[in-house]
Amino acid sequence: MRKYLKQEELKALLEAPRRMRDRLIIKLLYETGMRVGELTALTIGDVDIEAGEITIQEAKRHEEGRKVPLVNSWTKSMLHDYIGTRKIRKDPLFVSNKRGQLSRRQVERLIGNYGQMIGLDKDKSHPHVLRHTHAVYALKSGIDLRTLQQNLGHASIEVTAIYLTMDIDDRKEEYSKHPLPSIGEVDSVHSQISHAENLAEVSTSQANHTNSFVISDDV
Repeated sequence: MRKYLKQEELKALLEAPRRMRDRLIIKLLYETGMRVGELTALTIGDVDIEAGEITIQEAKRHEEGRKVPLVNSWTKSMLHDYIGTRKIRKDPLFVSNKRGQLSRRQVERLIGNYGQMIGLDKDKSHPHVLRHTHAVYALKSGIDLRTLQQNLGHASIEVTAIYLTMDIDDRKEEYSKHPLPSIGEVDSVHSQISHAENLAEVSTSQANHTNSFVISDDV
């Protein structure tokens, strides 16, 4: 099972940044499921807030690009404020402090730092974990496998189906919702069955005993 963030971990990570750019990066990685390389390659022209979609030009195995939905109203508002008055469509969406295009390594370091800040395990403090988190919660919320495959840009649905595998915590949660009979309950059932069997045996014995006397009298 691939690592993903539990709800409390995700909430903490989303709330950790004070800087709009950083919070927006985390939100987009989670809400769209895009790869970190796809995110850093985005330009202002790739974002269509009114249509509610982002076109990933650097998408793997998609020469024409891949569109992902942008449905969260708060994220749309943040994007609108972050882009501001920048109008040049070919300009990078996310820029560094030096106004250059943000690199993949910088985003990895950014997520790592915020993960460390909130006490995340090191193997969860990586941008790709947000992609896994998107996939897991999309399936849990009822999104079908084919839709998720298209959104993530997987070549085959078998790759997407990996996210159907549940880790031990998920399985424990499901079993707690649908518990098996406890030992006490099973013992109680066994006791009732044994008692009933004993009564049946006694009744049979009495019947046989009565029958033997009748036979003796007839003789």
